[in-house]
Amino acid sequence: MGESRGLWWMPAVGPLIIAVAAVGSTGCTGSTAGREGVEAPEATARILPWEWWRDPATIASVSQGDRVVMRSSHCPSGCEYDRHAPGDPRFLRTTTTGEGVIFAADGAGAVTRIWMVMGDGVSEPLDASIRLRVRIDGRRRPVVDMSLPELFDGSSAPFLPPLVADLHTSGGGNVSYVPIAFRDGCEISLVGAENAKVWFQVIARLSDDAASVRSFTGREDLGELRSMLARAGGDPWPEPSRPVANGSAVLPPGGAQVISELTGPDLINGIVIRTPRKHWGRLGLRLTFDDRPPQLVPLLDLTGVMTSDSGPSGSLMMGADEDGDLYCYYPMPFFEAATVELMRRPVEGPARVRVEFAVRTAGTPPPDDAGYFGVQTRRLRPAGTGSEIDLVDLDGSGKLVGLVADLRPAKGRSWIFLEADERIRIDGEPDPSWHGTGVEDLFNGGFYFRGEAGDPAPFLTALAGATLLRGGYPRAVMYRLLLGDAIPFGAGVRATLEAGAKGGKDVRGRSVTYFYTPRE
Repeated sequence: MGESRGLWWMPAVGPLIIAVAAVGSTGCTGSTAGREGVEAPEATARILPWEWWRDPATIASVSQGDRVVMRSSHCPSGCEYDRHAPGDPRFLRTTTTGEGVIFAADGAGAVTRIWMVMGDGVSEPLDASIRLRVRIDGRRRPVVDMSLPELFDGSSAPFLPPLVADLHTSGGGNVSYVPIAFRDGCEISLVGAENAKVWFQVIARLSDDAASVRSFTGREDLGELRSMLARAGGDPWPEPSRPVANGSAVLPPGGAQVISELTGPDLINGIVIRTPRKHWGRLGLRLTFDDRPPQLVPLLDLTGVMTSDSGPSGSLMMGADEDGDLYCYYPMPFFEAATVELMRRPVEGPARVRVEFAVRTAGTPPPDDAGYFGVQTRRLRPAGTGSEIDLVDLDGSGKLVGLVADLRPAKGRSWIFLEADERIRIDGEPDPSWHGTGVEDLFNGGFYFRGEAGDPAPFLTALAGATLLRGGYPRAVMYRLLLGDAIPFGAGVRATLEAGAKGGKDVRGRSVTYFYTPRE
């Protein structure tokens, strides 16, 4: 959690104010052309998709031309657990020098996430005798050549926290979000892992604009990104405070109140709601952007909290802080007008529910290629033997930027439902270009979120976490932001979980998806 969410309660005045402290030279400055008091970047410096932190407004960009791919250690034959046996090393190929290649891509792009675990039932420290090497642009000399512990323990620049996390801080997983850009191909290999029980995922965003890509050197200054991620649970936006609407509302059952009416072009970059936890599930927001149909989103879904039983969330873009303030900082562009309306469900409860609120805009037009913010909520029901369960199902074109899931086994009390691999099919492809290794791995954990202590334990990081892990009848509430590894799609995207050959991984619950669709 960040030191401050940038929110101050003003008892003498009453409103909840969104603001952010001044950012020094090592903080996140962002791309703020036209914003008062902030130097604009060079006009020729294009912000690439994996450089979203330079201007968070570009999270809403939906231009086509890029694609996201994953290479993982999943079992291609549908076996119960992912591949790990000696003699079955999950390599694409073995080089003449004995290196096992685990990822290869042609053209331009950037590796945006590397995840790994080792262990036997619980996550264990990575083997220091195994090295990971990254080669780019056809060069024989690696730009990364590190032991696995060095890659994730935060001891070696630019692989520094919170861009990297090990099993102690990532729910049993080890993960790196250091962007490794390349202009003419990338290859990642492991040395000394022929018989090792090591599971992995590598995600890359591939680009058709090689001329704009600056290849990775290992000397990159990623202080801006690290500073932003360190403010997770706080306000990620670098601009000065621009409170557009703040105050309070008292809602009876079925009541509603417009809390912000805006004119564009602009974008909402902060919505904060304060009300007692017991009322969270009674509230929702109706969001209207330009002439598009209104979108009614439950408050728990907009903020990714899912249930009032969850603990605090450390997510960068949405969640609940330790004070109980619910927040959403995803950019929400509009070009003519926008309306935010607070609503209460027409169900039994107290005669009056008091809510404090704040809504803020950036004060500048959104990017030219910005799309409209959307939220999809799905109720997940058991799919049956050999079937897949839909987590996400979106038609048309756009970009997927986040996922929250509240999952339980369809039957029984086993955590084996977390073995279900996620499969993401983009634009109707028959074989998924993204095939993961299990539910907890999707959310950056490992081994059912069991670290060396042996028990599932919640964890919070800027881009992924588990806010609720409950035993007995198992239940897991997890979030994952897709920012540098956002998934663009031109004709639809479908994300599923496997139910398993015997239905043993079948789940029930709910999922919430955050996405953008282009202007018509």
